[in-house]
Amino acid sequence: MNQPTSPFGQHQPGTSSDEQQADTLREATARKLRTATAPGGWLDQRRRDLVNAIDDWDDAEHWVRVLTYTVALALGVLVLATAGGILFQAAAAVIGAVHLPEQLPGSGLAATITRPVHAYLAVHTPAPLTSTAAAGTWKTFGFAAGAFACFSQAATWRLAWTAWAIATVAMVWSGTDPAGRTVAVGITAAALAAASALALRGITFSLRPLVINRTEVQPQITVQAPAPKPSPATARLTSLPNPSGPFDQRR
Repeated sequence: MNQPTSPFGQHQPGTSSDEQQADTLREATARKLRTATAPGGWLDQRRRDLVNAIDDWDDAEHWVRVLTYTVALALGVLVLATAGGILFQAAAAVIGAVHLPEQLPGSGLAATITRPVHAYLAVHTPAPLTSTAAAGTWKTFGFAAGAFACFSQAATWRLAWTAWAIATVAMVWSGTDPAGRTVAVGITAAALAAASALALRGITFSLRPLVINRTEVQPQITVQAPAPKPSPATARLTSLPNPSGPFDQRR
């Protein structure tokens, strides 16, 4: 049997077997593809699932729902990321174009409240505790009380916030010079009132009328009368024998 040779005259054994294996692999792949695309095959079933999901989403298959939600989530994240990047760039351009002054008009409002509190705590803080730690604890407790009072709406946290606000106003009054004491207390009260709109949300002081629904219950008394007894005359007539008529005689 002649074996295939290369252009250089050398034999190349096994070439025919490789071609046979390739033909067999192609035939198997084509057979599987025809089986999958045939009516009732795997691809046909997936196509039917997609069509049924378009017609009736409530009865859609689980894999269709998962695939749809995944694609929608990926597209949503992509859109939001693109839109967020554009908005951030626009905001950065606007902020860069606006030249703000070095000292804002309201830069001294926070110091008007915090400086007297620090001065009061520096004088009245006991020896084991430093004034810095006392001021930090005071701010942390106020923030926590306001946040818990806002979200939980519990009476205990609302009372804690109210007590903290009153004590803050008192410390501002004590730690501010007499010349600006009234203005400092007014600014502190205004700031705490604005914060209390969130911390004490849900509290109302409106008087609501109290409505009492009275339901009158009328008792119904039913009296059952005894059954009438037969009179003696009726009983006597019933006991008498019934006389026979002239037509009852037998011949």
